Amino acid sequence: MCIVRVYVRTFQNEEHTDLFLLFCQKIKKECFSNDIKINLTVLQNEINKSQVTSIWKYEDEKHLKTVRTYLAKHVKMPNSLSSKEIVYSGEVIIDPSD
Repeated sequence: MCIVRVYVRTFQNEEHTDLFLLFCQKIKKECFSNDIKINLTVLQNEINKSQVTSIWKYEDEKHLKTVRTYLAKHVKMPNSLSSKEIVYSGEVIIDPSD
């Protein structure tokens, strides 16, 4: 069963936001290079440029754990990028591909 997690992060300033976006790009490249399958969409608020929404889609609980374990071991974001974070998570009931 597919799992989706949505993270809404608000950073202190646009420079921190830009650094976070660079990390997201790096994460995608590193995961691809290491055969870690990820489904990540990142949105930046058009009005408040310091707000970023990340949408992660996982095949199942095992895939979620695999990706999160890999990220925890291999991707280190500086603590200075600490942001206010809201997380929404749930199993997908209706999907466009169904």
